[in-house]
Order: sequence, then structure tokens, then C-alpha cells
Amino acid sequence: MPRAVLCGLPLPEVEPGDDLAALIAGAAERECGGLRAGDVVAVASKVLSKSLGLLYRLDKVEPSPRARRIAERAGLDPRYVEILLRESGEVLAAIPFKRLVEEGVVAWETLARSREKLFRALDQFPTIFLTKRDGMLWTDSGIDGSNHPPGVYSVPPRDLDGHARRLSEQLSRAAGGPVAVVICDTEVMPGGALDIARGAYGFPVLMRRFGDPDRYGKPKFGGADNLANAVCASASLLAGQHAEGIPAVILRGLRYEWSTAGVRDALGKTRAAAAVRATLWHTARVLGLRSLLRLLRGA
Repeated sequence: MPRAVLCGLPLPEVEPGDDLAALIAGAAERECGGLRAGDVVAVASKVLSKSLGLLYRLDKVEPSPRARRIAERAGLDPRYVEILLRESGEVLAAIPFKRLVEEGVVAWETLARSREKLFRALDQFPTIFLTKRDGMLWTDSGIDGSNHPPGVYSVPPRDLDGHARRLSEQLSRAAGGPVAVVICDTEVMPGGALDIARGAYGFPVLMRRFGDPDRYGKPKFGGADNLANAVCASASLLAGQHAEGIPAVILRGLRYEWSTAGVRDALGKTRAAAAVRATLWHTARVLGLRSLLRLLRGA
């Protein structure tokens, strides 16, 4: 019977300049009997950022006039907004997250067990920005202050596929055979946060079997599964989001074809804006203009 095993890799606090591949290989020896050929290693982007020293200290950031204007309207620290502007290719939208919770559009019970703790966090970040960075959509461009000292924020590295390749090569040498790497980051999604793939090497990002025959020989409407996202979501069951201290997870026993295509190679060809425009036009043509207006009003 097919079986896969997850093995969490606790790491010490990672500092700028640390050899992340050596730390992962050492943890694998202690926790999982070492790295093996065919392993898939899911790595949190934040621990990679720490090892590369991609950190901002708010007390060293001087906000621009634009950052101050946006921060005043968004209810944010202008120094944080300055980091956002520096790290974003485009800032596409501002989501009034705290207001959505206050008005019951998002039920607070679905987010936290303690309303008081929830609003203490929302008071600091009442607005979330939808941004574009390195050709991908992010919330707040992946800037993250969790599990850092107060006033310190990490930003994801550029070219995460390239970092996944280099890490894969280092871990493969340690294992004596191919080890795939998927770099993961937590994103806000409808229905809850989810760890998704931001970089990959060795492991196929997409299944690409849309239209293949099902068990009855019919063309399957589906089959373009995002396998790399599934790796990250599975790893998050062990890694967690708080103080678990498990920034890397080995997935062992997965059957896959080795792939050198990264996340941007697999997903960067989708033209999201054109897809939205086509959907709106098709809705009006098929369901009528009233349906389109109801959709736009959120009714």
C-alpha cells in the first residue's frame, strides 16, 4: 500500500550567515535517520530569509511622504508601509481586514478562540495589502514580523526558485542522491490561512493531467493539481504557525517525477487580470447584466 511519512526538523534559532543546508542535514540525522534520495524537503521561506539576513529593523527605516500618507489612511506604522513599498513591485489593493471582522463580514469566531487577542493583533494591522512581487500575488509582499523580536521584520528572498535549486543541490550532496526542495510561505485565503509554494526545485509544481481519462475512460475535468502547494499544506501540519520551531519538514515516500521547473515557470503564464475580465464578460452574456451587477455589488 502506498505510504508517505512526514518528519519535522526542529532547528535552533537561525542567524544571518548560518549554513541552512547544514542545519537541515544535521536535524535530519537526529530526527529522521538522515536525508535519503527521493526525499522532499519543505522549507519555510522565513528561515531562509533569516539565514540570508533579509531583515528590517523599524528603528532604521525612514518612511517616505507617500508611506506616511498611506499609513495614515490604513492605520499602520509608516515605517512598515515604507518596507512594503520598497519590497513590492505593485500595490494592487487595500483590504480593510479589521473592519470586515468588526462588521461581521468575517466572523471572528472562525479566526481565533479569544476575541480580545484577535483584536489586539488587528489593532496593529487593520489593513492588509494585496501586492505583486516577482510576478506573484502576495499579501503584504510576504513581510513578516512573527517569531522575530519586536520591531524586526523579514522579507522573502527574490528568486525563490533559484534558492530552492541551490538548497536542493546542497541537500542532494548530503544525501548521496536527489532531494527535492519546496519553499513555503503562509498566505491569507478565503476560509483560513494556508501554506503555499513560493519556490520549488526537483518536485513537480503541477500535475498537468487535465483531460486524462478517468476510470471509465472519460476525459477528466480536473487533474491540474497543485502538488507543491499540497506539500506545503501537509508540512504545515507539523511546522505550525506559532512557536513550534519546526521550519523544515521531510516528506518521505512520495512518488514523483523529478522536475526542474519552478513555481514561476509553472504558474507565471496565467494572466489573472485577463481571466477576471473574461469571466465578467461571460457572466453578463450567459446570466444577464443583472447577475453581473449583483456579483459586483456582492449581493
